[in-house]
Amino acid sequence: MTDFAKISLATDNVRPSKQPETWNIGGFITVSVVLGVAMVAETLLLLCIGWSRFGLATSDNALHTFSFLMLLYFAAFSVVSARERSWFWSTLPSRTFLAALVADALVGTALTFVGLPGLKALPWWQTLVIFAYAMVACLAVNDALKVAMIRWRVLNALAKKPVDVAPQIAERAYELYEQEGRHDGHAVEDWAKAEGEIRKEGPHK
Repeated sequence: MTDFAKISLATDNVRPSKQPETWNIGGFITVSVVLGVAMVAETLLLLCIGWSRFGLATSDNALHTFSFLMLLYFAAFSVVSARERSWFWSTLPSRTFLAALVADALVGTALTFVGLPGLKALPWWQTLVIFAYAMVACLAVNDALKVAMIRWRVLNALAKKPVDVAPQIAERAYELYEQEGRHDGHAVEDWAKAEGEIRKEGPHK
């Protein structure tokens, strides 16, 4: 149901990076796995609440509707969180993205009230509970978990990534070569001296 919203992310507002992007795939996989496990736990908890409090055990069609709405709302709010590496409110979404997301949620909710085979209309308050639960889980709990995991597993890993100092050493060695009057035969000495200077000062990112 949220495919149109995901496609509309191509029109979303983004902030360009000030530096070239460096992808830490391992870190992002870790973030994805943790968020996936969290969402499984959250949806199972909601299903357990529905089973014991909403009478889902006595109606298969009500269980189908409950599960459909749960997956729909979780998918919608997850897209809102996933579009931003920082907190979800850090940038305003595009109008196209918002329109597609709202349309998906409204159409999906409306389908549960028109009497489709296998879907039983739930009381409005149950639908509201599912909606509120998904919103809090995705935009509060999971968004905070996302930010913390990215800072821990992605940004810290990039900060610790060793810097290639060879270009800086080569540039300094050539400066020494020019300062010595461009005399050949001292390349090894110039490189060793330049390397000592660069590593003593620290590489420049």
